Amino acid sequence: MKKRWILPLIAAIALTVSACSSNGDKKDAADGNASAPGNKKTVTIAVMSADRFLQTAAQKFEELHPDIHIEINEYMATETNGDGMSAAISQDDIEKYIQTVTTQALSGKGSDLIKMDNLPQDKFAKNGMLVNLYDWMAKDSSFDKTKYYENIFKASQSGDGLYAMPFFFMVNLIEGNTETLNKANITIDDKTWTWDTFRDIAKKLKEKTGPDYVAFVNKSPQQLLSDLIENNYAELVQGGKANFDSDAFRTMMKQIKTLYDEGVLKDEFTYDYTKGLFRETGIYNLEQALTDSLRDHIHYYSAPGGSGETQAGPFKSFFNLGMNSKSKVQQEAWEFVKFMLSDEMQSSPELQFIPMNKGVAESKLKDAADRIVNGSLPVPKGKTDAKSVEERTRMIQELLNGAGKKQTSDFKVVSIAMEEFESYMGGQKSAENVSQLIQNRVTIYLNE
Repeated sequence: MKKRWILPLIAAIALTVSACSSNGDKKDAADGNASAPGNKKTVTIAVMSADRFLQTAAQKFEELHPDIHIEINEYMATETNGDGMSAAISQDDIEKYIQTVTTQALSGKGSDLIKMDNLPQDKFAKNGMLVNLYDWMAKDSSFDKTKYYENIFKASQSGDGLYAMPFFFMVNLIEGNTETLNKANITIDDKTWTWDTFRDIAKKLKEKTGPDYVAFVNKSPQQLLSDLIENNYAELVQGGKANFDSDAFRTMMKQIKTLYDEGVLKDEFTYDYTKGLFRETGIYNLEQALTDSLRDHIHYYSAPGGSGETQAGPFKSFFNLGMNSKSKVQQEAWEFVKFMLSDEMQSSPELQFIPMNKGVAESKLKDAADRIVNGSLPVPKGKTDAKSVEERTRMIQELLNGAGKKQTSDFKVVSIAMEEFESYMGGQKSAENVSQLIQNRVTIYLNE
């Protein structure tokens, strides 16, 4: 069986793994809140691997709160290679984290705060294992949620509750070349276009550019399936019930197969990135996003949807912390969550993506805009006049405020779908048979 489909899942996690993860002594949180020197209260945090942002936050928080100890429990056998870099994350590492933390939480003895990335958040929330963080926001007069991207809060909900706090995020986009599109007399409405529209546009562009060009380079069918499941996870898993044995999912599989059968995409690797008609990109660094957007003939589009109806922009959030409903130090845990959302931590150079703190994000964007206009931040082959910079700054702000479709999934659900999907792409099984197999396996998993 091919293993390339594991890569996009691991890559998403690897973005948030520290380049200096310490092996240290891994403490087991299964026995509940640990004791700390001097009768301090201890807040335990379960993560696969601690990154610099978390380590720095813990250190600074303890300096401000000498009566509270932050204990980070790692559940990955991370080895350093001698230069401070972490070993690559494997599928086994992911599965170990999921199994260990889920078992602890089910037993009622898990860590006080749990990194929910790759954990079945909806399942945890449904079983009453997590605290609704909106409740803490409501009773804390010092917390003003309007300071943050409330659209990201809303899109991160399970039902009506926020059960995992995102601390940073990125907006996923497709980059197109306006010069190439104009020559082909193509206009894109990325608010309503579908994958069928995308296929037609790519085929029309290929007629102008040549048969060697593809919509995206280095995009496997399994990767595309993973993306589409993430984009439509709320519809494919509704209220804890699988919906893969459906016309919508079978249409999704058939669309993917058609893209490869017709040569719009190719299941092969190349170093020649110029052969891509579009490029998958995103807003993850505000300075980089602004300079990139000012390059000649570049325009950003939202990814195609499935219905043709107007849709919110897709995004991914990172380092999503849930609070264990069995925690005996919820007040202290909430104080640490608030600290990680503070101006100080959201401005930290260790934070790699877009801060949830809107004021910090807008300040970074304004600083980049000012430096571009005064010439201290170069834009190779791009516009740097004040009007163009202001226009693109406003565009990026609109993309951040318009993000509202969270790309999320359950690692196990995606793994099952990818495994069965290969037999459909290879022609061994029909879309109907594969969708039923996925439905049955996912249903069994969800009911465990």
